[in-house]
Amino acid sequence: MKKLYFLILIGAVASGCGDKDKFLFTQIPTEPVLNADLRNLVKDNSLMHVRLDSGNIIRGITDKNAFSTTDQFKSFNYGAYSLPATKVTPFSYDNNNIVVASGTSLAPTIHVSQDYGSTWTGHVPTFSPVINTAGFNSTELVCVSYIDSNNVMLAYQQKATTAADSRKFYKLNLTTKVATRVSYFDDAFQPINIKFTDKKTGWMLLYKNSSYATFMSKTLDTGRTWSAPVEIVKKYITGLQTGKKGNVCAIEDFGNVYMSADSGITWKKPTTDLKLTAAHMVSQSVIYGVTRESLVKSTDTGVTWNTVSSTGYEYINMKKLHFQDDQNGLMFGDQKLYVTADGGVTWKVLLYPYPYIVE
Repeated sequence: MKKLYFLILIGAVASGCGDKDKFLFTQIPTEPVLNADLRNLVKDNSLMHVRLDSGNIIRGITDKNAFSTTDQFKSFNYGAYSLPATKVTPFSYDNNNIVVASGTSLAPTIHVSQDYGSTWTGHVPTFSPVINTAGFNSTELVCVSYIDSNNVMLAYQQKATTAADSRKFYKLNLTTKVATRVSYFDDAFQPINIKFTDKKTGWMLLYKNSSYATFMSKTLDTGRTWSAPVEIVKKYITGLQTGKKGNVCAIEDFGNVYMSADSGITWKKPTTDLKLTAAHMVSQSVIYGVTRESLVKSTDTGVTWNTVSSTGYEYINMKKLHFQDDQNGLMFGDQKLYVTADGGVTWKVLLYPYPYIVE
């Protein structure tokens, strides 16, 4: 009788599983996550950024909370955070540091977290000199970038009524709350993204409408001076990643990856057009990318690409990648997070909106 009951139970479970469950258990080599507390990260949430650090530490933030785990979510820490709904810049990530601006461009609040979103401090800057808006149709705070534990860079773009447009750079001291203008340029270049690798060295993506091209410029003195812009490609690019020894990677939205191994002086370009939804530079030569159908990898600074894996995983829903090294990495999108220990050949499910979690 017990055997008959077991067979009936198995049949009931099988008939109750829809296409989602069939996909999970036939195409993804994993077992369901048993920690029901994961609903705090998954239910009504969306993964914004996740990274894999040494020691297999996973840290990330959703749109509601920050979390960390050392054992792939068998146990984990998490805490809710709250920021104003109105953001005037995208989130900027630098290791465990996150910066974003809310409010308005002329009266922003700069929110800074130095523990990957667990705690935040808000800074209302006093500008020195005050931002002059006379003669400009618009003044926009384009991006905020982490410099070091006490400084953040603010990049402004002003559209002129008649004369040249202007871009201005302010360094905000988080202790004094004073944003001091360190440089400005009256030209046709628009700042897009800025990343610093130390308190003096940073790279900036620029776009020039008349050229229909994206350029790269570098500073060695915390933005006081910038090198002459070097054209990367005649496309609009927003993604920027910096590495060690002068490695810089420019990532086109739903497109190609362009890489420089000499601090942005020369650029490697792919031999064929790609449609990457995300990419991550691992080293001077190795880059991983995700298309809608597969995980791809380049070992020659992005010139040629090879497919690593293409079946059994939801690459179509993956929005970002992060690799700690050539073998260990993460990919994620919405409520789903996967980890690999073999360079993306196989993936293990860590977060997924299983019915017992989200219902």
